Amino acid sequence: MEQTTQCKPHRSAHYFSDSRGAVAIIFALALVPFMLVTGMALETTRVSYFDTELAYACDAGAIAGARYQPADATTNITKFFNANFTQGSTTTVTPNITVSPDGTAVTVSANATMPTYLGGFAGITSMNVGSSSQVLRTFQNAELALVLDNTGSMASNGKIAGLRAAATNLINIVFQNQATSNTMAVSIVPYVAAVNIGNTHTNWLSNPALLSSFPTNAPWAGCVGAVDTDPTMDSDDPPSSSRKWPVYFVASTYGLFGAQTGNNDWNIVGSNLNVVNPILDGGTGTYVTVGPNRSCGLSIQPLTNNSGTLISKINDMQPVPGGGTFGNLGLVWGWNTISPKWAGQWGSIDPKPYNQIQKYLVIITDGEDQWYAAPGYVPNGDPTAYGYSQPSPNFLAQGLLGTTDINSSRTYIDNRLSNLCSQINAAGIQIFTVTFEVSDSLAKQIYANCATKPEYAFQAESSQDLYDIFQNIGNITQSIRIVK
Repeated sequence: MEQTTQCKPHRSAHYFSDSRGAVAIIFALALVPFMLVTGMALETTRVSYFDTELAYACDAGAIAGARYQPADATTNITKFFNANFTQGSTTTVTPNITVSPDGTAVTVSANATMPTYLGGFAGITSMNVGSSSQVLRTFQNAELALVLDNTGSMASNGKIAGLRAAATNLINIVFQNQATSNTMAVSIVPYVAAVNIGNTHTNWLSNPALLSSFPTNAPWAGCVGAVDTDPTMDSDDPPSSSRKWPVYFVASTYGLFGAQTGNNDWNIVGSNLNVVNPILDGGTGTYVTVGPNRSCGLSIQPLTNNSGTLISKINDMQPVPGGGTFGNLGLVWGWNTISPKWAGQWGSIDPKPYNQIQKYLVIITDGEDQWYAAPGYVPNGDPTAYGYSQPSPNFLAQGLLGTTDINSSRTYIDNRLSNLCSQINAAGIQIFTVTFEVSDSLAKQIYANCATKPEYAFQAESSQDLYDIFQNIGNITQSIRIVK
């Protein structure tokens, strides 16, 4: 008997067909949350980057606003904000700016709506971001030396008046318009072709007996000759038994050159100075100080925390014709006023050790360094700290600068200045340089190279420029702190 086997229909093809459909449905269902998660992750990353960039821009703008003068705060804040924020990644962002009247507190905030790329899957088409920064400018413990050009050329174009105004404003800034300061001490070093240390420091002199040679009505003013005569080196070493400065006594040229008029013709009648041949400086229209103190300017003001004392010294500044411009002498004496090696020397506030306080030095010049020679007079070259006691055949004959040729004297002065800049910067003092209406490109480059940072080298083309520059320097010497 045959057995009949009944075959059931084969279902595999239908089964796998149904499975593929189910997987597709499941994948499609899973894709939606995957896209949502991925999209939001990408949007979150974008927002984080955008927010960070916005925060950096607010910080940069606020710091710039506190660093510079309040009158230009909005301009500077906007400039620094835009430099640190990429406009165009969303709608243009304009910072909101608040500056206190005195410029010591600055707040910068910014908000923006950022369109999403993938957030639309979750119904989110945009995201709001915002940032804010608040900066305070506070006063740090510091010492500041102001090395100020008082040469004869400062009489032109109202430059000395512009310098007085700018320096006075700087003092008011660092003293917060107060009579005294617990955080800031300032010195002032006016310089010409010699520097006046003050006529009380006779124990620093190598030849004090010479003081008796000055006429009664023209006693020693306080200027000294150069002590460092090596052609490449000046230093901040203080007075000692082996290191003293010669009295700046400018010998008379009267009668030394026959019928020719000397550039320092004077004699003593009785016990008083008698100027035999007054010299009218053709460049300034003022008379040169003929006599034993020829080309000797205003005395140094050592470190003080009294703003009135400093402003009084500034108001006393006058251009001193003759001699030339010796920026290295101003620079080395500026260093001496804040060098800790000189503690106990000045009879004022002692300079503190470098590791205890921030030190700044500002030097300004209105022209290239030079040893000037009054035209039409002999000998060749005016008396300066490097030549004053031997007028025949010329004041350069002493060779104290390193040369006896007036045409090469500038190179020697420039080299000394550059060497000093390197030493002072290496000591940790921050140098600001200002060239004031200077056209000589080499002079501008030498002083720019002297500055501690490129942004610390300034060029003032007018008295208003100088005022703004000194105000900026005053702000820079203060501490900038982000508080929010």
